[in-house]
Amino acid sequence: MEIKEHTTPDRLEYYAFMWSLARLVIAALSLFFGATPIAYHLLGFSGTATLLPLFWLISGAAAVYLGYRWHVGGQKLFGRTDQKERIAFLVMAITGINLGLVSITGTNFGMGLIYNMPIAQIFFVITAALYLYVAWQLWTAWNANGKQLFSTSTPAPKTESGEVTASTTEASETRMEE
Repeated sequence: MEIKEHTTPDRLEYYAFMWSLARLVIAALSLFFGATPIAYHLLGFSGTATLLPLFWLISGAAAVYLGYRWHVGGQKLFGRTDQKERIAFLVMAITGINLGLVSITGTNFGMGLIYNMPIAQIFFVITAALYLYVAWQLWTAWNANGKQLFSTSTPAPKTESGEVTASTTEASETRMEE
């Protein structure tokens, strides 16, 4: 496989979306276990000291990319503008950007707001439940839309031999212009 196959907008969208969903689930598990990265429990501190900042940076880059695709695509998810899906997407994007900033600044802005509060653990559990709901909401909508995040599930046009003539995103943009 060539790198070009993995760097098309559709593939980058897929990879960024899968990464972001996995990040939400892993973050939820971490929050359920006292807001320490779950990797610490699995690998110990020394095994994660260099990996976590890299993962956080990737999370931020994935979130920025998805936010960019959403913005240039008319702020539509799954070919529509459903408020619940938009909020779920924004939770996913904002928390991903926050983690990206953690890798650069060393400060988790979201965690810093409540970490030292007496009822922080309650906030962590609520936030963990929210992350799991957001991941489920977006995963369900994505599957129902033919595994397309920023376009409709209508398949791309094909030639008589069955070859795809345009990417799904390009095909949906063409249909939207008509």
